[in-house]
Amino acid sequence: MSLRVLLAHSMLWPNIARLAMGFRKAGFSVDAIAPAAHPIHLINSRGRNFTYQPKSAYRALRDAIYASRPDIIVPCDDRVVSHLHRLYEEASVAGDDRPDKHWLAALVAKSLGSARSFPIVRSRSLLSILGELPDVHVPNTAPIDSLALLRDWVQRNGLPAVLKLDGSSGGRDVILIRKPTDIVPGFIHIRLRRSALRHLKSLLDGDPEPFFTARQFAPERVSAQSYIYGKIANCAIACWGGDVLASVAVEVIQSRGAFGLATVVRRVPGEAMLATARSVARHLQLSGLFGFDFVIDHVTNRPQLIEINPRATQINHLPGHDGSNMFSALFAALCNQPVISSTERMKAEDVALFPQEWQRDPSSAWLSKAYHDVPRDLPELLQYYGYQSGAP
Repeated sequence: MSLRVLLAHSMLWPNIARLAMGFRKAGFSVDAIAPAAHPIHLINSRGRNFTYQPKSAYRALRDAIYASRPDIIVPCDDRVVSHLHRLYEEASVAGDDRPDKHWLAALVAKSLGSARSFPIVRSRSLLSILGELPDVHVPNTAPIDSLALLRDWVQRNGLPAVLKLDGSSGGRDVILIRKPTDIVPGFIHIRLRRSALRHLKSLLDGDPEPFFTARQFAPERVSAQSYIYGKIANCAIACWGGDVLASVAVEVIQSRGAFGLATVVRRVPGEAMLATARSVARHLQLSGLFGFDFVIDHVTNRPQLIEINPRATQINHLPGHDGSNMFSALFAALCNQPVISSTERMKAEDVALFPQEWQRDPSSAWLSKAYHDVPRDLPELLQYYGYQSGAP
């Protein structure tokens, strides 16, 4: 059976290239939309590539979907997720009977899962709603719209705490409040990041889309969350209609800063994390690729869910402890066939992610001590990052 996936990305992250390789090996035809400078345009020679236009991003994504006519869309960053949610909402307007609009709404729902999950997965402040589910433990979390609300929240929940901004990733918009004197500057700081100054900074940093299309995004809400002492961990899943088909779980060994992107991870069975993911996926009826971020509480050893990523993440290409493969699992689900676990096993437990750890520190001991996950069958990607074949 011939199936087509459209990978959609608005950033220059490397994960879309690994996704393209994984989906193609599983039997998919692969199309991609990404910024003109992304290496996927060099790598995806057997598929159709579309250019993501920051100044008209919403239209570019919509046009790519209609041109590709995929069986499933896989978003690779939160910005694309917001666009897809908006496409669904506009295509579901009552009274508009154009067949293409019904097809588009059905495709987005098929790719991401039930539309009732959309506001929950894209807003960190709504995470506490899931805390009542079986196997789900969430730190105290609430939306914060004013300094008075923040002070009241701190009085009830204590410190330390973190302030987070919706629509961000990689720990860029997370602020730690350790003591009462941090409350006012922390709140001012996070509010400035939500302002036009943030969009101007994005423009200067080479990411013009927020500057030109800021009003089209979902409101960037600020949330407060109790800080949990423990190990950072996460899991990624492939799911369909609420059922988890394949998964991988890791603990973070090395990262870019306290809240930054993981660069070295340790593959673990992660039964408790996966139990949380299964409970949430079943409740929200999720489909596609999702990531779940946790802190393993150092006192209770219980994984506390701190964030849901409604998109592909940087570990989707890693096999699970049970040998499961996310790309093959989604192919089987779309074909209405049983998911067959792969007989392949990855021997390495510690993995230095490429190019993340190499970019963080080219002389890092982890590049030789752990399995360095270099995609040597993607020479264009290695060349794009300036990686030499003799490097660790």
